[in-house]
Amino acid sequence: MIKPIQVAHVNLNVTDLERSEKFYTEILGFHVSGKVAGAIAWLNMGQYKPNDELAFHDLALFQVPHGLPDNYRKRVGLNHAAFRLSSAKEVDQAADFLKSKNVKVLKGPMTHKEDQDRYVYFEDPDGNVLELVASTLAGYPQEYMRKESGA
Repeated sequence: MIKPIQVAHVNLNVTDLERSEKFYTEILGFHVSGKVAGAIAWLNMGQYKPNDELAFHDLALFQVPHGLPDNYRKRVGLNHAAFRLSSAKEVDQAADFLKSKNVKVLKGPMTHKEDQDRYVYFEDPDGNVLELVASTLAGYPQEYMRKESGA
């Protein structure tokens, strides 16, 4: 069995690389860590120090020629990518900020029943669905982590 330890990054296809880079840096606060003009931009959440040779990234944006098909929400593929915020209050503030920037908010802010995460769903300029979440549970995540046996 393979045992991943975390999600390393998400790659999204976009039709206008410059527009998407602006959205992810100015709206969501990502930092550009590398790029190939007209082809790809690598972004991270600011946790990596700048390095001219390494494009450490949490998110990559790939320029593609075609947008989403009309029925994309009913087809196999990525449903959405979620990014964690520090608090439920930040999710609520983020929802207000997104609306003030005329970002298409799809749902929320609300609280998921299955994990008690506060959330807001919205679209990037190409219609890729994104989610911002924050736990409302006391002691999260430490009190909810699986304890490994001494094996």
